[in-house]
Amino acid sequence: MTYRLPSLRLLSCAFATAFCCASPAHAIFNGANTTSFSAVGELGSASGVLIADNWVLTAAHVGNALKLGASSFDSLGGISLIDAVYTFSSAAFPNNDIALVHLSTALDTAVPILNDQVIKNNQAAALGTLTMATAKNQQPNGFATTLASGTLITNTENNVTSTVNWIITNGQAYLQGGDSGSALFKGAVSDSAGSLLLGIASAALVNNTTGASEGSAFVQVANYKSWINATMASSGQQAVWASSVPEPSTLALYALAGLAILAFRTGHFGRNG
Repeated sequence: MTYRLPSLRLLSCAFATAFCCASPAHAIFNGANTTSFSAVGELGSASGVLIADNWVLTAAHVGNALKLGASSFDSLGGISLIDAVYTFSSAAFPNNDIALVHLSTALDTAVPILNDQVIKNNQAAALGTLTMATAKNQQPNGFATTLASGTLITNTENNVTSTVNWIITNGQAYLQGGDSGSALFKGAVSDSAGSLLLGIASAALVNNTTGASEGSAFVQVANYKSWINATMASSGQQAVWASSVPEPSTLALYALAGLAILAFRTGHFGRNG
């Protein structure tokens, strides 16, 4: 199985060779257009999520492609130029694929609540219905419901281990090119205001043999709570945090253990940036 970034470069094949080529942008598969999710906006060639008046959370590979003073965050709640980008780590994708972007102009938009409890692999199935929302490729925004199939702390590919802190969702709806930096919310929600933000879109999962999508990967915001708070502190703004993570059932625990073996034991890693 290949992990592919939902952006505009393809890097990988099933075993070792790496190369770059163009990858087209598409809407969320099985998604629908919406005029809601005002805190989710276009950010460069991808998406981001407003979490405070001047702060947007996105994927690190999205943040690294932005140009200060030229790139903008464009949402239903307003538009602002980017004046600073902060990444958790300078390590290459997929390590800690999360970034904070500072806006030059404050946006008066109701924001989501950030989940502050790290979701473990044996808790994922108990999350129930989840909602992914993007501002890229659908007009004006797009969303779809999905389910979590597990979580992944690290991924090893070609003897290189990366810290990813991913929530893995199944393939009933999945990310495509341009959806990086978009949002994963808990529940079947119809707007971002006050909804619980679980993760930021990092990668799409694609089967090497068939080319079919097998789900998506979202960086858990809870893993980066201290860094997010510290980075925002100097601005006098802060994100709102809460927790709503269910305890797993014994049946779910056994089911996820089997899924993890099938999905990741023979997996391969790749990327389109």
